[in-house]
Amino acid sequence: MNRINPSSFISARLRFRKGNAFSGIVIAIAKGSISLGVAILVVSVLIYAGFIEAIQNKIFSVSGHLSVRQFSAGSLYEEQPLEKSQAFLDVLKSKHLISNAQTFAFKPALIKSESEVEGVILKGIDADFNFKLFNQNLTKPLSKAPDENEIWMSRQLAKKLGLFQNSQLFLFFLQNPPRYRKMKLTTIFQSGLEDVDQNLVIVNQTLVQEMNEWTSTQTGGFELFVPDFKRFDMYLQEIESLVPFNLAVEPITTTHSQLFEWLEIIGRNVLVMFILIALVSGFNIAATLLIMVMERRRMVGILKALGANNSFIRQIFYRNGIRIIIQGLILGNIFGLSLAWLQDQFAIIPLDEANYYLNSVPIAWDWSSVIGINIGVLFITSIVLLIPVRLVNKINVREAILTS
Repeated sequence: MNRINPSSFISARLRFRKGNAFSGIVIAIAKGSISLGVAILVVSVLIYAGFIEAIQNKIFSVSGHLSVRQFSAGSLYEEQPLEKSQAFLDVLKSKHLISNAQTFAFKPALIKSESEVEGVILKGIDADFNFKLFNQNLTKPLSKAPDENEIWMSRQLAKKLGLFQNSQLFLFFLQNPPRYRKMKLTTIFQSGLEDVDQNLVIVNQTLVQEMNEWTSTQTGGFELFVPDFKRFDMYLQEIESLVPFNLAVEPITTTHSQLFEWLEIIGRNVLVMFILIALVSGFNIAATLLIMVMERRRMVGILKALGANNSFIRQIFYRNGIRIIIQGLILGNIFGLSLAWLQDQFAIIPLDEANYYLNSVPIAWDWSSVIGINIGVLFITSIVLLIPVRLVNKINVREAILTS
């Protein structure tokens, strides 16, 4: 035969008993504040995760997690050549520090269309380029690098130059002696990153090799991808220790520092919001429980007169408080996850891509953060609940029975 916990039984009886209308309103407000706060936190953290995922994917579609190239006192976009075959790459792969390596070569140039001239940076790519990531910028996926006379550029730059698909244009290289090439615009992409879309165009790496008078075995550098970017700092430290001292290692967090700093600021805002909402919810439920205790002073006095100790009576009210919190959490999760699903499916809330790099509010289903929010709110509010239940200790038996 199962034994019934007395404090649990009395707590349940209090819940099902119709009490004071005022306390009912206060309990409803407490549940509402918790559910609204949790819903806001859930949506916020899923949006934050969405921004991180979307922005990082945009950056990684045109750059690696880190780049390795020769130290150079010249222009950032004029590399000293490296041999494509490098022993340190084999070491990094054997130690599972990188998942992929691709070669690249930069070259400044002028693009001339029929009506406009624009300075750009050519990025020469080869067959090892990560097309899976880059294809998110395209309407039609690609699987190979452009031919030597082909060029890829952003929609923004093409519009500025008055160019369309299959338009002819000229590339001018300001070197000694000056050189030029006639090219064909075969692919128009849209990364959403202003610096990339305004300045970067993609060509076959053989064109850069030819203009720089390099051999086919030489390249400007290597872009490396680590297996898990969440552990990037750990990978970076080990990679730097294995790369030869005469080569420069540039992490993406440095070359695109403004974007990563922006994401970090958003993360801090979400953390501050979590703390504030958790505290407000905690004090709301504490105030609710305080009212419940004051309304049941006579019951507390009778229980004490019958021999119940303070700990037993505190458990009664604490159980009711926990139930209110859990009900608020459930409602908040349902509401928040529903809003996030609607945004994820239908992109209800748009964004200005020029300012936010995305055309709608992104959602990423970061379940670990959602679980963390629930545990955090439950923990903080449970701790705060200990404050009002201590009032039970101060209730005098005689006064509670006679004055209630």
